[in-house]
Amino acid sequence: MKPLSGDNASLTERVFEQIRTAILSGELAPGSLYSVVDIASQLGVSRTPVREALLQFAANGMVRFERSRGVRILELSVKDIEEIYSLRLLLEAPSAYRAATQMNDRDRAVFKKAFAGMRKASETGDERLFQQHDMVFHETIVRAAGNERVVQVVANTRSQMHALGLSTIKTRTLTDILAAHEKIYDAVLANDASGAGEAVQDHLIGTLKVLVQQSLDSTGAREDYQPPVARFKLLP
Repeated sequence: MKPLSGDNASLTERVFEQIRTAILSGELAPGSLYSVVDIASQLGVSRTPVREALLQFAANGMVRFERSRGVRILELSVKDIEEIYSLRLLLEAPSAYRAATQMNDRDRAVFKKAFAGMRKASETGDERLFQQHDMVFHETIVRAAGNERVVQVVANTRSQMHALGLSTIKTRTLTDILAAHEKIYDAVLANDASGAGEAVQDHLIGTLKVLVQQSLDSTGAREDYQPPVARFKLLP
């Protein structure tokens, strides 16, 4: 890891992103133990922001603190991915069903702007900007459904996904991902509750399949994966 340079983000945020990049690249290898002091030294910062960032990773299941030994980098399992997407499916499909008939004008404006941003980012190949708009897109749907507890759980889940580096960009283009979102977008704006709920289920189950297959392929286990999640009928 390289020493941090200054920017507008807080020191802990910058440390978090640097460690996240090192984990995803394998520089901090799964199964290995590292010293907080050593990481802080490499980044040229004190131990406090490093420990704060690592605590966020620990909460997301990416690392584990071991007393008097350091911090161990944990490997993301297929079970982890399945649990995250099963939860999203249970929460976001009903939210889309409700949002299609309950979204107010203000949320519709935000929703349209987010999708337009995703389209522009897909055209320019800007993955980071696409993900930012994607987050607003999904958050607006959940918020429009009117359940603040669901909003918080989904926000926490997406934060965990970001920390874990879950992305299908390795095997899908931004245009492919945009197409899945366009079906949701069209159904919500058409006040088609059933269509919106179905489109979200299609999107999440499809993404789960791709993510798990990527994980299996990376370990040499090239098998056809069938997710242990069931589609469900959304009732009025």
